[in-house]
Parts: sequence; C-alpha cells; structure tokens
Amino acid sequence: MRAVRGALPRKTALELALRSGASPRSAETWLAGKGAPSAEALAELLRSDIGLTILEAIMTGAEPPWWEALRRQIAISRLRRAQAEHQRALEALEREAAP
Repeated sequence: MRAVRGALPRKTALELALRSGASPRSAETWLAGKGAPSAEALAELLRSDIGLTILEAIMTGAEPPWWEALRRQIAISRLRRAQAEHQRALEALEREAAP
C-alpha cells in the first residue's frame, strides 16, 4: 500500500475507497495491512487513474516475460513523453532567443 500512499498522498483512504468502490473503512483496513481488497475492488483500482501504480506494486519482484516486455514499453512511453516536453521547451526558448 506504500505505492497507493505515494499516488494518493491526501485523504488516502477516502480516495482509495472512491476508486475501488469500497467503503472508506475497508480502505483504512487495507492501508493498515489488516486486510486486502476483494477481487472486484482490485479490478476497479486497476481500471482507475492509479491502475498502473497498482499493477506495478502487485508485480514487484515478478519477472514473467510479458511483464518485462510491458515494463520496457512503459519506460519507452515515459521517455518519449518527456522527450516531447523537452522538445517543446527547447523550441520555446529558441523562439525567445531569436532576433
């Protein structure tokens, strides 16, 4: 649940409950390490905006080939997004510097 706390730093239990469809009390139990989400709640979390964070936490330490391939694709996607952002910033600076 450390990954969830990182993704949802404020009102973590409430935010987790909203995304999972579970009660805030259930979410508090999960965060305390005294229980785990049901399959339905876990599926809702995987479908949410923090789904990738959840999947990465679940797969920590796992090394099946499909996961390694997906992790590489995720890394490539993140790098391409960062590259595009840097390219836009560079172009803006060059426009400002142009006479």
